[in-house]
Amino acid sequence: MQEVLNQSLNTGAVFAMQKLGRAKFKNYILNYGLGEETGIDLPGEISGLVKNLNSSRDIEYATAAFGQGIAVTPIAMTRALAVLANGGKLMRPQVVSELIYHNSRLTKELKPEVIRQVIKPETSQAITKMLVTAFDVGLLGGKYKMEKYQVAAKTGTAQQVQVNGQYDFDHFLHSFFGYFPASNPKFIVFLYQRYPVGARYSSDTLTEPFVALTKFLLNYYNVPPDR
Repeated sequence: MQEVLNQSLNTGAVFAMQKLGRAKFKNYILNYGLGEETGIDLPGEISGLVKNLNSSRDIEYATAAFGQGIAVTPIAMTRALAVLANGGKLMRPQVVSELIYHNSRLTKELKPEVIRQVIKPETSQAITKMLVTAFDVGLLGGKYKMEKYQVAAKTGTAQQVQVNGQYDFDHFLHSFFGYFPASNPKFIVFLYQRYPVGARYSSDTLTEPFVALTKFLLNYYNVPPDR
């Protein structure tokens, strides 16, 4: 499975789904909150589209295993991926840390809100180690491995759907996420772009922006090294 992550193997993702079973796979998708609104304190949020998993066709589960056939919002994806950094807990995302009511002179502090436990803490730790290896070794041959920090990260490349409902072999959606320092995460970054021109894989388009953001945040907030 480490090689599945290192090489972004769709067939490996399908294999993992099949070992898990369709019912449990669907249950995990829902437990990660990919079919619901996150409840973030911003207006106009919509829920993800995962109705394909109501189908009895194997193909719907196979494509969902490597990120196609379903649709989610960027904040829902970020919240789901943050489960891996939060010891397996799904959190409600928040934009502000407190609300100040000037007329009544009251201040309401918004504390972290756990929605549910999705995976065991030890599972999140194991996956984190695998994602660190994927960044250190698998991403462009280890070109961006950071000497003093562990970064848990993964790329994503998906075909876009055309108006006729067929996948387009020339238009992609690129994504890149990571959290760091991996041993005690302080930040999570999720980048994505539609229809990048001249590049097929997200490792070619989003690696440098991600690494630049990572280094900036670590330096600006003076985060201690974790290796």
